[in-house]
Amino acid sequence: MVLDCSEPTQLAQFYQALLGGAVNQEDRHLDRAQEQVLALGARMLDDGSGGRSWRVYADPAGHPFCLVRH
Repeated sequence: MVLDCSEPTQLAQFYQALLGGAVNQEDRHLDRAQEQVLALGARMLDDGSGGRSWRVYADPAGHPFCLVRH
């Protein structure tokens, strides 16, 4: 994966803390995951209202990503 950003080390640290080296983490509660990504510096773009199983965030550099409940 390649992401263009002005602070690559900080962005790498964000994703390392978020993912712990794993892209697909099973058994994660969406609300707890949201608390974690917001504390790490992400911001919410779409709160998944209407009962959707995903929420959209922006990483600290502004790249969108989703958390999905399985």
